[in-house]
Formats: sequence, structure tokens, C-alpha cells
Amino acid sequence: MKKIVLFFIVSIVALFIADFGSAANHETSETAKYSAPNGVNPVWIVVNLFTGRSSKQAVIVQETLERLGAEGRGIVLPYSEITLENMEKLRPSFLALSPNGIPWCKYRGKNGEDLKNFFVALRQIIEDQRIPVIGICGGHQALALAFGGKVGPIRGGEDDCFPYGNNPTERGRHDVEILRPDPLFLGMGKSINLVQSHYDEVKRLPPGFVVLAENKLCPYQIIRHPDRPAYGVQAHTEYYLNSRPDGGILLRNFLTIARTHNRFTRIPAPSNIETNQRAGVSSSESTSRLW
Repeated sequence: MKKIVLFFIVSIVALFIADFGSAANHETSETAKYSAPNGVNPVWIVVNLFTGRSSKQAVIVQETLERLGAEGRGIVLPYSEITLENMEKLRPSFLALSPNGIPWCKYRGKNGEDLKNFFVALRQIIEDQRIPVIGICGGHQALALAFGGKVGPIRGGEDDCFPYGNNPTERGRHDVEILRPDPLFLGMGKSINLVQSHYDEVKRLPPGFVVLAENKLCPYQIIRHPDRPAYGVQAHTEYYLNSRPDGGILLRNFLTIARTHNRFTRIPAPSNIETNQRAGVSSSESTSRLW
């Protein structure tokens, strides 16, 4: 009888320890289960720029990129979790910055602090960690803000903060004129047709950034970091038709850019550096072929 009671007590204690360990690790489970200590992870991330963990718009971007052939597994994470530490653990193949739903000046309190921290981290994620990025609509504006650009309502002053619905907007399908060649436009003409739906716009380009495309209403339709594969597209490229495929072609081209960049340019993990050296390829040669 004593043995039975002792066995029962030991089992309860073991179960308690297991539950406690599980609860303690719950907060980091999302990053830990996708972490890739060696090389670039087959995980890619859609950054939800709405408040909250996810949004319908972020999921649509995720599903569209999956349909277009993004390699690996796509996950949606809130902008508050896009930190240097998490990106070092995850080593994602790229980030896609989702659209957002309220003016940037309305992000206040904790949401505002998290957004500021995200902007600071995004610069280092792009420039130091060399993770490819594409920003879509609000994500395009977030990229500009992170690097010191200015965003505000269409036809409004730089510091105006109009509620959505009370200021001019660009909606529907509009042609966008390509200003200079880029791998993002492979297989496309000099003018591309994209779906637009935005109240705000990039009003001042970040220092050093390159304007790739424009139209009459919005002069900074597509922009690029000067020497990293980081793009901003004001249009909603996640919406396209077989008869009007430009948005899909553009996103597919970005996936090719990211894949090529990760293959030849991303700073490899130590095990990959050793592999390169054994193969007679120096680390400088393996990181200087594209960007």
C-alpha cells in the first residue's frame, strides 16, 4: 500500500513539474520552435502592422506568398515581436510588412512604444542582419518611417493627422510608371497596373533611398533601400487577377530576389563558413555577389 501511495505522489510531482516547465516556456514557444541556429531558416515572416497578434490583411499576404511559391513555412507575427534577438533565433528568409488600418499618428501608449522599437529594429534587421524585406501599402510607409522618411495624408501637410475617411484617397486600379530598371520588374513593361487603397503616402523619401516607380497622385509608389534588398510598394500587390497579374509578378520577383540574396549574400552561420572554406570559397566571395 505504501508503494502505491509513493508512486502516486511521485507521478503528481512529475506532472506538476512538466506543466510548470510548459507554462514557463509558453511565451517563447513561437520563436523557439522555428529557431534555426545554422544558416537561413525556411521560415519567412509576415509582420502584422495592425494592433493585435494577427489580422485578416496579414493572413491574405501570407496566403498570397504561399500561392506564389514562397519556400518554407510562412508565419504571422506582430510588430512588437520583431526584435533583433528574435530574428537572430529565427533567421527568416525574408520579412513581408503587412498593410495597416489606422493613421500612424494614432499608435499611442504601448502600441506607440512598440512601433518605435520596431522601427529601430527594422533598420538593423535590414542593414546588419541583411534580411530581405518587402513592405506592402502600410508596410511600404513603415519602411520609409523606419529610415527617417515622412508619411502623411495625401494632399495634406506633412504633420497633419486626418481620420481615415476625411481626406483624399487613391483607390482602385491605377497605372504606375517604372522610372528605373530593377530585378523587381523582371518580365514587366514600363507601366504596371496595381490595386491601390490608401489615405496616407510617403511624403519625403528616406535619405539614400531610390525611387523605382511613380504616378501622378503618389510620387513614391515603389522605393528601394540603396544597397539592401528592401523594397516598399504603396499598392496592394497581394490582390491581382490572371488577366492583370502585375501585382503577383512583382511579388514573385521579390521571392526570387530574396532567394538569390540568401544563397549568395547573407552572412552564413559558423558551420556554413567552415563549409565554404573547405570548398575553397572565402567568406568575402560568398557575400559579395548580389547586394
